[in-house]
Amino acid sequence: MSQMTPRERFWKVVNHEEADRVPNFFGGTNSSIVPSHYKTVCDELGIVDSRIPVGDFGTVNLHRDIKERFHSDVELLLLGSPRRKTIASAEGDLVQDGMWGFMMKEVGGYRTFPDNITPLRQAKSVKDIEEYSMWPDPDDPVYYNKQKERALKFFDSGKVVLGEGSYATAPFFVYPWLRGVDQWMMDPYKNPDLYHHLCQKIVDYSKVIMERWLADVGPYLDVLCFYNDIAMQNGPMVSLNHYRKWVLPYEKQLTDLARKMTKAKFSTHCCGSCFDLIPGFIECGYEILNPVQTRAKNMEPWRLKKTYGDRITFYGGLDIQRLLPFGTPEEVRAGVKQLIKELATGGGFLFSTSHNIEPDSSASNIVTMFDAAYEFGEYPLQMD
Repeated sequence: MSQMTPRERFWKVVNHEEADRVPNFFGGTNSSIVPSHYKTVCDELGIVDSRIPVGDFGTVNLHRDIKERFHSDVELLLLGSPRRKTIASAEGDLVQDGMWGFMMKEVGGYRTFPDNITPLRQAKSVKDIEEYSMWPDPDDPVYYNKQKERALKFFDSGKVVLGEGSYATAPFFVYPWLRGVDQWMMDPYKNPDLYHHLCQKIVDYSKVIMERWLADVGPYLDVLCFYNDIAMQNGPMVSLNHYRKWVLPYEKQLTDLARKMTKAKFSTHCCGSCFDLIPGFIECGYEILNPVQTRAKNMEPWRLKKTYGDRITFYGGLDIQRLLPFGTPEEVRAGVKQLIKELATGGGFLFSTSHNIEPDSSASNIVTMFDAAYEFGEYPLQMD
């Protein structure tokens, strides 16, 4: 088969056809390297002019040489965000988000979102929600500055343009970060009026920002990413019925709006064992699932492919919990080969890790992984 551009390759695969090779999706906010490990990997690869890494989860300002070395097919287009503040508190220095005002705490090189520092934790009523002063300003040009120019540049490169709307496409990141995870789970039953009001408030602001952003960049996107993270290692945090009643109606407002403004495929990010929720994700309009945490319960690649492989594309999957950090190079190669065999047959698979690469994974294993994906990912698959 003749060589395709990354974009041609992507569109074949997400339409469940085999392309020239499996696309490599290294480079999203949740398919990258954690900032605390980024410089180490760059140094070991001889990349000496890398910038200070930026990102709440994965590094978003990856050096072009590391993307090329790892055979990446994507360019990340990330919605702009307002400047953050550092605030001294009894908990130590906290970082306040400039968009929604939620608080983050640095712990061991990671950003955490403890329930006890959420700004709306003590809210009891709709009035308390309305009195909150840190709602986003959709007129702030920081969200949109130079976004169209960057989108056009990425589009013209032939790479897959991976559009990430950050916290304007993540209402069920924002809700627990404003109220606390425990309150997010109890509010529908203990205080449904507050729950519906806060959900709609978050979605209304998100829709305005997303609509203005997509008016500029929508025609150039290949993927538009949404996020919820409502699963754990051993199962979902909520039932499918709960998702359909309390979560889907709000997420679908965003996907319905976005569908009018872009032909991009919609990806949802949900860590952990989300197997039972996938029917709801499909109903919401999501066409790609990330990060495919294959060590979680019921998330074995063969099971996912057999059950949902004709209805959704899998983005991620290479185990970062055990295989990448603790496997030998031979075991990593074998794991990559097996993953591709189980998920890539007939298309519907975008190779990446099962989340951002952590500090316990060596540069040599990371290189081995991406080189193996390039080697074994050529169609027709040679798996004997």
